[in-house]
Amino acid sequence: MIVDVRISDLLNLIGKQLTLEELEENLFLLKCELERVVDGIATIEVNPDRVDMLSTEGIARALRGFLEIEMGVPKYRVYSSKWQAIVESSVADVRPYLACGIVRGVDLTSDLIAEYMQFQERLTSTFGRSRKKASIGLYELDLIKPPIYYRTASPNAISFIPLEGTDVMTAKQILRSHPKGQEFGVILEGFSQYPVLIDSEGQVLSLPPIINSNDLGRIVDTTRNLFVEVTGTHKPTTIHALNIMIAALAERGGRIAAVETVYPQGAERLPNLSPQRRSVSLSYVNTVLGYQFDGPTVAHCLARMRMDCTSRGDTLRVAIPQYRVDILHDIDIVEDIAIGYGFNRIEPTLPNTMTIGGELPMTTLRRTIRDLMVGLGYQEIWTYVLTNIRTLFEKMNLPPSQIVEISNPKSTEYHVARDRLLPGVLAFLGENSAQELPQRVFEAGDVVIVDSKAETQTQTLLHLAAALVDSRVDITKLKAELFSFLQNLGLTAEVTPISNPSFIDGRVGAIHVAGRKIGIIGEVHPVVLANYGIEAPCMGFELEIIADWAS
Repeated sequence: MIVDVRISDLLNLIGKQLTLEELEENLFLLKCELERVVDGIATIEVNPDRVDMLSTEGIARALRGFLEIEMGVPKYRVYSSKWQAIVESSVADVRPYLACGIVRGVDLTSDLIAEYMQFQERLTSTFGRSRKKASIGLYELDLIKPPIYYRTASPNAISFIPLEGTDVMTAKQILRSHPKGQEFGVILEGFSQYPVLIDSEGQVLSLPPIINSNDLGRIVDTTRNLFVEVTGTHKPTTIHALNIMIAALAERGGRIAAVETVYPQGAERLPNLSPQRRSVSLSYVNTVLGYQFDGPTVAHCLARMRMDCTSRGDTLRVAIPQYRVDILHDIDIVEDIAIGYGFNRIEPTLPNTMTIGGELPMTTLRRTIRDLMVGLGYQEIWTYVLTNIRTLFEKMNLPPSQIVEISNPKSTEYHVARDRLLPGVLAFLGENSAQELPQRVFEAGDVVIVDSKAETQTQTLLHLAAALVDSRVDITKLKAELFSFLQNLGLTAEVTPISNPSFIDGRVGAIHVAGRKIGIIGEVHPVVLANYGIEAPCMGFELEIIADWAS
């Protein structure tokens, strides 16, 4: 992810003057990259897992620890307040979760407001999955009359002036006509009632996750006190997004206050910025890193990464800031220890056993196959592993069989994994039917088949498929080319007649090597040719490449 920051602002938040070279080096050691600096604006590429660093405040906070200016878990004090946000049962089936917080005393400028808006968008587009799992709203606290109500209403019953607008619009009109409604309205498609946030006087805060109101949701440079809300479909994501946003605002000197979120089944006060706790084995850390760190050394490394750590024997007790949503496993702690120690301090050592690198036998076989096919006059093509039922079965004049399907495909064109190569080769020829004849193409690639005995319930196999389109075709010549190919691999094959709906009867056979059926060869049926849009006769073969051939 790309983040643009004002260098003067970043260095001010860090509390130390750095040269561009020093800034670039330390960012690199934190898995970031300083791409360019133009007119005092630095463009920084942040590793996608560190969503807490998608803002100037987050980058500065991480650098303060790494430079040992301020180490350990940041101390965010959360004050109590009488504010409540009441979640009504009607939102349960639409967008069920709400998390709110207050930050007072933030000194805003127009540049800072623009940065917060960008941070909000970056966070919700990545961590919030383009607002589907979570969306964030910022409001001028002093204009809101608590408590807040989160409920649903008819699209025509919700009306307000959308942010940066001048006219009152209904929710239905916003989804149809407003740019944000057109962009994110798909999230609310299929619902007869839309979620809405209002205060005790009926003022609309927002139509989540689409847009804020212009009355309460327009932040200006005179705003000092902010109300932050996050709605979502996944509760942990909703709460984490609130924590990340609140922590960034607090880095500007803001004072955090909790809001009680009241659900029909109970209540909770948020944000909760108390650190998470995790136990990690010191011996595991040393085994992974290949070092013999002691407890105090590990604690110092983690303190540079804004964590706290205490050790007792082989057990490390680690406190993790709530905004570090990327810490999911012990290995993530180990990685931070390595970063905190400094990759630049790790000296490379020669392994105890010296080996010489070389190609895997299967890689050598793949290259040999390609060289042989090119030598026979065929041109190599590559097609996608993902395809569709129509290409695999319907166009091939075959009944459907068991294949690997994607449970949540993004497209109906790519929703299954291919179990054969020839359909994709024929599809390629159909799309290039206007090209000069003859056309001779091949593909050597992976196919995926169902295997209930395998750990993943699937097997990935290497296949070879080739096809020839010409005004006249000779199956005997193709058979001779196939035998020549296999003989160059040291194999002897035979072809026995079979019946297959994809090929013309009497002109199709099964390929056998050492008594094992490995593929099929034949002249493609005219119905199949028409299905793929191939306008001349075509013949082809497909066979499985056996791993033993590589030995």
